[in-house]
Amino acid sequence: MQIRFINKSDFQISGYSVETSLNESGKDVAALYNDYFNTEKATLIDNVAKNKAAEYYGLMWYLEGHERYRYLLGKETVNPSAIPVEAELKEIPASLYAVADFEKDYDGVKAWTDFFFEAIPKTGYAPNYEHGFFFEYYPDGVNGNYELWTPVVKADKI
Repeated sequence: MQIRFINKSDFQISGYSVETSLNESGKDVAALYNDYFNTEKATLIDNVAKNKAAEYYGLMWYLEGHERYRYLLGKETVNPSAIPVEAELKEIPASLYAVADFEKDYDGVKAWTDFFFEAIPKTGYAPNYEHGFFFEYYPDGVNGNYELWTPVVKADKI
């Protein structure tokens, strides 16, 4: 797995989320995607998006205890004051990120496990849990290839 490091400025993502766990994520996230694309939600988020093209984010953050997390499907936002009432807005702080590319058919859970627990530590970095946000980036739509982004710190700094 090829990892590159990118400094990214702070940004905002708006969308809709679901609470889930590793065991339930397949079912819960599939239901979120189904709801997002089969209702007006995708159009509502497009109205506040930086890029109205097929670009999407799958943003994740752990809940207390790290046994459960939230998964938000959305887009980078340029007009946060106009997000739909039911939508969520997350402010993502600037960070150094470890980034890896994956083919569309590569299993997402395996990708995260390999990337997070094996590939990143081999670089001398560690996930920055204090940052709090990890995401999938779909530059060409949710059915295309994707990237995983994890904020990192030097392993000797933790």
